[in-house]
Amino acid sequence: MNCLTRISQYYNSFTKAERRIADYITQNPEQTVKLSIYGLASAAGVAPSTVTRFVHNLEYKSFNEMRIELVRNVDVKTVNDFNEILQWGNNKDDLNQHFLHNITSVCQEALNINRLEKFREAVSIINRAKLVYFFGIGASSLIVQDLQQKLMKMHKCCIYNIDGNFGTQNAIMAGPDDVVVAVSYSGITREVNLAVQRAKENGCKVIAITRYGHTTLSELADICLFVPNVEQVTKVAAIFSRYAQLFIVDILFLNFVNESGEDPAKMLTDYRSLLLRLKE
Repeated sequence: MNCLTRISQYYNSFTKAERRIADYITQNPEQTVKLSIYGLASAAGVAPSTVTRFVHNLEYKSFNEMRIELVRNVDVKTVNDFNEILQWGNNKDDLNQHFLHNITSVCQEALNINRLEKFREAVSIINRAKLVYFFGIGASSLIVQDLQQKLMKMHKCCIYNIDGNFGTQNAIMAGPDDVVVAVSYSGITREVNLAVQRAKENGCKVIAITRYGHTTLSELADICLFVPNVEQVTKVAAIFSRYAQLFIVDILFLNFVNESGEDPAKMLTDYRSLLLRLKE
């Protein structure tokens, strides 16, 4: 019997505090596998001793044994989700149509869960900032680099290093006159959150692009631009979440150009003129 099934079977026998643990694990299995016994206790709002009792009531010998079983649950669901995408259609045309429909849906949902005022507020902070510090690793680095290149073409000074360790070191330099843009779909990427936490300690404002819900990153951020929960945190590959993140980046950039008051055509001409000199 797998971990989530055990929780379901034993649920009625749990105390009120134990049900809080059960509810948290059931709703956040991907996050739970990354937590220690103390982290789970804090997230569920109970004492560590209650987590220990909960584990024993599920007939596991230790917390680690339960967590390992939960990892298997998460991995199976991740693979099943990916296989479901591949099985949408019996031919390539059907698959393409399903894919296009879901891209449209996820972009529309991204608009629905983010008020336009949030984009404007984020843009206002970026406009006023002396420097824009970007944090994001793995698949999120593609989103970061896209926004970084767009802003640099509009003559906005940006700092980013794709290496997570160097990125964390950059956070030491961020100050009250700067802004951080942090990208993490899961919201629990350690390198990103550590950098964000240090930048905030320096008085730096933080804009986060992360999945909808309460995560470590969303709690640290001053402004959250949310991505719909369309994929498992432990996903095989970023597919629809990537489209939603890029869509948010484009909306953010268009609002930035609109508020900047600068002539984007002139700035892009200057940029292209400089690149043409490389071909001389």
